[in-house]
Amino acid sequence: MRMKSLRRLFAAGVVAWSLSSCYVCDAEEVLPAVDDIIKNAVKRSEAEAQNDMDFKQKYYFVRSKLTEIRNGEGELKKSDSRISTNAPSKTVTARKPEAESDDPSVKTVRSPKDDQLASSGAKKVAARKFDKNQFEFNDDLVGRYDFKMICREATNGYSLLVVDFAPKKKKLPESGIKDRVINRVAGRIWVDERDFAIKQCSLHLLESISIIGGLVGEAQQFDYSFDRERTEDGLWYVRDSKWFLEGREVIVHRKAEYHETRTDVRKVN
Repeated sequence: MRMKSLRRLFAAGVVAWSLSSCYVCDAEEVLPAVDDIIKNAVKRSEAEAQNDMDFKQKYYFVRSKLTEIRNGEGELKKSDSRISTNAPSKTVTARKPEAESDDPSVKTVRSPKDDQLASSGAKKVAARKFDKNQFEFNDDLVGRYDFKMICREATNGYSLLVVDFAPKKKKLPESGIKDRVINRVAGRIWVDERDFAIKQCSLHLLESISIIGGLVGEAQQFDYSFDRERTEDGLWYVRDSKWFLEGREVIVHRKAEYHETRTDVRKVN
C-alpha cells in the first residue's frame, strides 16, 4: 500500500514539474498553428549561415569539446578534451593530454587500431550527421515529420513555442546513412516566438540502425540536444550541445559521449 502511494506521489510530481514549464492558454489567448510555426522556422533557417558567420566575426568565445569512449561495462577507455578560442582575427587551438588511468586495460586500448575504431562507425556518423550545421531545418527535413503543438514556455526572457515531432507513418526516402538516421528520430524543438529561430532541440533514436549492413557496426541508442542563446544584437549561437551513443563497432560494444560548450562570449570592438 505504501509503495503504491509513493508511486502516485512520484507521478504527481512529474506531472506538476512538466506543467510548471509550460502554461496552458486561457480563452483569450490562442497558440499559433503548428504549420505556421514550422513554416516561419524554415524561413528563418535560411539566414543561419549568415548568422553563424557574423557571430564568429564579431564575437570572442571559448569553445570546449570533450569526447569520452567507454566499453560495454561503462569503463573509460579514451578521453579527448580540446579547447579553442575564437578571436575574429584568428583561432588558436590547444589540445589537452588524454586522461591517464592506473588500469592497464585503459592503456592497452590506446593503440592506433583501436583509435581508428573509436573514430569510425556509429560514433563517426553521430559526430558528422548531428552537428547543428548538418541538421539543416529545410522543407525536405520537415516534410518527413508530423508536428504537434504542445504549449508556450516562458524562460529566461524567451517566449518559446514548444513543438514535438515524429517521423511520418509512411515510407520515407532513403539515399544514405544520413536519411536512415533522420527517418528514425523523434523529439522536441523550442522555437523562439520573436524571430522563429530554434533555440533548443532534443531528439532520440527510435530504433537501432546498422552501419554498412551491420559489417561496421550498429547504433543502438542515440540522444542529441543543443541549446542556443541570442546576443543583444540578435545573433544566435550554440551555448551547449551534447550527444550520447551506445552501439557496436565491428564486434566491440562501445558507449560514446560528446559535450561541447561556448563560454566567455563577448563582442569585440
